[in-house]
Amino acid sequence: MDPNTRRGLGGQEIYTLAGSPAHPNPYKSGPVIALAMAGLAFFFYSAGLAPGLTWANYGADGGDLLAAAVTNGIPHPTGYPLYILLLQGWIELLGWLTPASDIAWRGNLFSAAAAALSVGCTVLVAQRLWRNDRTAQWAALLSGAAWMVAPLLWGQALITEVYALHAAIFVGLAWLLLCAEYRHPHLQGLSVGALCGLGLAHHLTIGLLVPGLVYWLWSDPTGRGWRLSLWLGLVVGLLPGLLLYGRMLWLTDESAPVYWGGTDAFSSFWWLVSGAAYRRYLFAVPLSMLLSRLSGWAWTLTSQWTPIGLGLALAGLYRWDHSLPRLRTLALLWALPVSIYAIGYNTADSEVYLLPLVWLMALWLPFGAQEVALWLGSRWPRLADRQPLWLAGLLVGLLLLTAARFPTFSLAQEEQARRFLQSAGAVLQPGSLVFSSGDGETFALWYGAWGSGELLDAAPETVFVNVALLQFDWYRIQLQKQYPDLPGVAEGNAAAILRGAAAQRPIFFSEMIAPALPDELIPAGLLWRYQPKQ
Repeated sequence: MDPNTRRGLGGQEIYTLAGSPAHPNPYKSGPVIALAMAGLAFFFYSAGLAPGLTWANYGADGGDLLAAAVTNGIPHPTGYPLYILLLQGWIELLGWLTPASDIAWRGNLFSAAAAALSVGCTVLVAQRLWRNDRTAQWAALLSGAAWMVAPLLWGQALITEVYALHAAIFVGLAWLLLCAEYRHPHLQGLSVGALCGLGLAHHLTIGLLVPGLVYWLWSDPTGRGWRLSLWLGLVVGLLPGLLLYGRMLWLTDESAPVYWGGTDAFSSFWWLVSGAAYRRYLFAVPLSMLLSRLSGWAWTLTSQWTPIGLGLALAGLYRWDHSLPRLRTLALLWALPVSIYAIGYNTADSEVYLLPLVWLMALWLPFGAQEVALWLGSRWPRLADRQPLWLAGLLVGLLLLTAARFPTFSLAQEEQARRFLQSAGAVLQPGSLVFSSGDGETFALWYGAWGSGELLDAAPETVFVNVALLQFDWYRIQLQKQYPDLPGVAEGNAAAILRGAAAQRPIFFSEMIAPALPDELIPAGLLWRYQPKQ
């Protein structure tokens, strides 16, 4: 048997990535199809896009990101310099094209565009994997469609968050590894290194994919992995992306109201870019919760395309294990680190770190479908030549599943965060003091104050204090600079600020939190009005 073929469960010959010329690639218009699929994804996401600020799909950070982008500040760790730079440009562009549009809606649309880009790139990668198979068109469309409607990506494509761009970057890395052709090893190293550096400048978890990336380059059968120029190019390519972190020191506005970390010392900068504030969550899952975390991991994978989809994806991994061992190893070196990280990271939204694994499952799906078709064909020969029909049937099934899910997943009518802001704008008075603690409420207030500006328009000179952040020196210093006349601010604790301002300002709380006592807070719309005991 030809070394580029193997026999499936049913005994028929099937083709590997190395391929055989028996079935030349019929997909001459591959880039056009990929572009069309990206356009379809953008339209699909836009139809269910949140119309403004939203807390849905773990999107509480959106207000912080938007406020930082509008004020040229720095959001929560790790600062996301690439994302903020692109978001600023996108907001300005849409502001020129649609001046009356909501700023949060523009941020949501940026996520839709990034997710759609990842869908188009997925089609290109799948075309490459299937380039010598007569079912290449159907297989590539199935992988692209499965990725497009995977709930984990779908949810992030509708809100202002960093993960849609993260998806576009790691899918782009896969395209550079599997599809791009290079004349010289140093060009390959530069290209891969540049995108990897940009990925690290966006979200540090791209580093979880580096072991697989290094393995793929090192194991290149052409021997390129042994060329020093490849690795030098990789290192040089990393530098521009990493330098974007320096942009936060050089080009951001130190007086911006959203400026995490401060600029007084390198230790503050390192605290920001290393994500030190979140290290306590890393591998902090108690042993008693480990089983439930594993169950959550399994549920996330199962819920993407139902148990049938998971079964086909695993059959596709089986196919890679037998036919494409190098691809299998790359996949495992991507899947295992992100799985361990997602399981061990003790937060409610850690499942979002499984995006690379879900993307791999989308690639496995058509391989699994073909494997099952070959197995059935060995028992019922009439099914052996019906593989395109199998893939087309799966596409139809995916369409029906998506239609059933759309009303649940669509955020077109989601109003919770917007109602909170509207209520705050209705009850706040000029010169108010607002205490908050939770991410959702705090970041919504920041967006309303410095993103859209609606809160400060309704209540000028309102002061915002986050009780949870007062533990950090940089935040206490920032409050003193921002509100030098605020009584008690020099003492740097919430109780002192409350005592000093109680007789001078209307005081509100976004939640029932200290330093106020529960019986000192009365409802005021969706806020709480502070009324001290006499």
